[in-house]
Amino acid sequence: MIGFFLQAATTAVDSTAVAPGSSLRMIDILFKGGPVMIPLIILSLISIAFIISKYIFIRERSKIDTNLVNTVLDKISLGQFDSASLLCDQSNGSLGNVIKAGVSQIGKPIEYIEKALEVQSNIELGEMESKMGYISMVSGIAPRLGFIGTILGVILIFYNISQTADISIGTISGGLYQKMISSATGLVVGVVAFMGYNFLLTKIDNFSLHLQKEVLEFIKGLQKPVR
Repeated sequence: MIGFFLQAATTAVDSTAVAPGSSLRMIDILFKGGPVMIPLIILSLISIAFIISKYIFIRERSKIDTNLVNTVLDKISLGQFDSASLLCDQSNGSLGNVIKAGVSQIGKPIEYIEKALEVQSNIELGEMESKMGYISMVSGIAPRLGFIGTILGVILIFYNISQTADISIGTISGGLYQKMISSATGLVVGVVAFMGYNFLLTKIDNFSLHLQKEVLEFIKGLQKPVR
């Protein structure tokens, strides 16, 4: 197994060797990172895809129509429950789904309405948080893969020395390249995933706060005496 990684690492370094004075392209630098660069690149693509898709989903679902609750309460006060439910559907957001769950329980004790609102709120927030664990997983795995690349780079250095009995810069440079590039890439991928994960969590937390305020306003409106 170690021999396989050594062969892959040596091939990666040799295939990207450049003449003195020539410039290195970014792709050349990445190839010098050794075999762990492949899973790191895959992880980076996975995390970016999840971050973008979750951001779009959360942005669409977390839109708050500040007039929705009052409009729905007006319809309820007039006995127009179907119209109230239709307004919730037309809002195309999590708030509308939550309020609609409460409207469906109108006529029952307030405890039933509150329970329906709570359950639907948890469902909406759960959908926003679903698959977020993949982003968190990438933020934890990527730096560790970079560390594995560092270990492989050190092994490659000593392997080259054992084969050539030479400790010159030329002998150890390949391993140093792999060691530093894999570590840096792992950290970058991990940091990007960590920042994306916490950014999305912050958006969900902010929406949760606004959702609670709107739900509380809805419950208070239902409890007002009808004049």
